[in-house]
Amino acid sequence: MAVAVKLKTNQKLVAKNFKRLARKLPRIIDKGLLQGGFHLLEIIRTKSAKGQDFRGNPFAPYSEGYLKKLQREGKPTKVDLFYSGRMMGALTPNARTVRKIGNNIVGVSFSNAQMMKRALFNQVLNDPKREFFGFNSRTENIIGKAFNRFIAKEIRNSRI
Repeated sequence: MAVAVKLKTNQKLVAKNFKRLARKLPRIIDKGLLQGGFHLLEIIRTKSAKGQDFRGNPFAPYSEGYLKKLQREGKPTKVDLFYSGRMMGALTPNARTVRKIGNNIVGVSFSNAQMMKRALFNQVLNDPKREFFGFNSRTENIIGKAFNRFIAKEIRNSRI
């Protein structure tokens, strides 16, 4: 007894779709990485406005002299690194602040060199330090999950 089996496959179509995915994937990943950089920028701005460092701890209080200066000028005395708005304004999400700097690496920076120096003073040189420009493992997980969702959505939408 002999059995004849005839199979019809779509192997050529599947191979074509894999090639198309391989061409599109680097652009999708770059777009997702930039989106992650923008997300990190927003988290930094939000935490700073709440008066928290990147770990979620409250900022060190202002000195007495600086508090008196703020009160004389009628400015809020809450520690949120917001005096004139120029430093946080230099963290606006655009192509100068978030850009690809290497293979699968995105850099987040200030768009103004003077504000970068001011941030360096707050972050490193000042005593007490107010470390606002960074991220912890919790933030990394949040951005990583958003990146994974974005990649999955883009792959689904590419109809491959």
